Amino acid sequence: MISIPPTDDLRPRCHRLANGRNLYCFPSESTELVKLDFVSESGSAYQKQSLCAAAANRLYTVAGGNMSSAAVSEFFDFRGIIVDSNNNATHCSTSFYTLRRHLEEFLPVLDDLVHNPTFPEEDFEIHRRDRKQKIAAAQLRSSDMARRLFYSALFGPSHPLGRYAVPDDADRLSLEAVKQHYAERHRAGDLTIVLSGHVDDKLLAAIDDRFGHDIPSANLYRVSLAASSVPDPARCDMPIAGSVQATVRVGRLLTLTWDDPDYAKLMILVTILGGYFGSRLMSNLREDKGYTYGIYARTQIYRGAIVFYTSADVAGNAVETAEKEILFELQRLVDEPVPEEELALVRTVLAGDFLRSVDGIFERSVRFIDMWGTDVTERLTDNLRLALETTTPADLQRLAVTHLAPSMMTVCRAGNL
Repeated sequence: MISIPPTDDLRPRCHRLANGRNLYCFPSESTELVKLDFVSESGSAYQKQSLCAAAANRLYTVAGGNMSSAAVSEFFDFRGIIVDSNNNATHCSTSFYTLRRHLEEFLPVLDDLVHNPTFPEEDFEIHRRDRKQKIAAAQLRSSDMARRLFYSALFGPSHPLGRYAVPDDADRLSLEAVKQHYAERHRAGDLTIVLSGHVDDKLLAAIDDRFGHDIPSANLYRVSLAASSVPDPARCDMPIAGSVQATVRVGRLLTLTWDDPDYAKLMILVTILGGYFGSRLMSNLREDKGYTYGIYARTQIYRGAIVFYTSADVAGNAVETAEKEILFELQRLVDEPVPEEELALVRTVLAGDFLRSVDGIFERSVRFIDMWGTDVTERLTDNLRLALETTTPADLQRLAVTHLAPSMMTVCRAGNL
């Protein structure tokens, strides 16, 4: 069996900044590339106006008090600096990729962008038009609408995970709301900084000089995404005019927490169901029946909640039978113990997937940021290691009965129905 690395090998090195906050490092001497991540507790759960969290996270990197958007763009392009912005309900992150030799001249620019963003109106209008187009396009995609239906059914339309934007929200978005969100939730002293790649003492000192003296907020809170209650199973359909396919999403809000040893065992069970190419759902709906090019099963950890789901894009005339087969495979897990041979294979598959997720310092930094945002620790890794060594078919059947019975599932379908 493939072994999982010791958790001490996966944790970042910590450098204490002058303001008392940690700078997390994943150093590697074998690369000249550096990835600098700024993570803020500023996701959509905190926004007072729809779309302003993502806009603030994207637009603060456009221009600063000392450089126009054109000058910043030219500076980045000439040096090959890549900027990647990501956001979700709890937190936003911005990744800057650059060569080590450019950092001395890049850090003053980054300092200006973080501390003195100007949010040019022209760039804001471009962003707003782009967001409106993307939201409108998402409303025509069955996979996007099935996902939105599903999370709204699980959490309710007023919950951060249950509400979603519509095109009119982009029209209503104001630049002042974006600026206010940045000022309240993206303060430099509250940023979590993750540094990976070619890290040395000179670089650490330079970052400390630029970002280590801002005073953290005393009242910055971290929201929980826990649902008010576990919802009853539901069915939701959304026809989409002109759609040539449909998406079937089946799942539920789990009652487990990520640090429960049973959750690590459930990860094995979900992998058996739909977590790799030879999984039961893939073998049934793709290989045997040809209903879909791909179907998968996942668990998704949020801060305070875990969701299980399966999803498949199918032809409209296969919606009913695809749903029936998904529920059939869930019932099989309830009724029949997993064969030892299949369990042995999936142990190797899941261990291999884990190794790929930590195969390199940039991958480890991404994983660390995800864990930071969900309040997950390496206890989950320890639980997974133990689960891969000790889980039995009887354990999996017990978990299927408790958590994956078809009668517990919410079913959402969108597209050509």
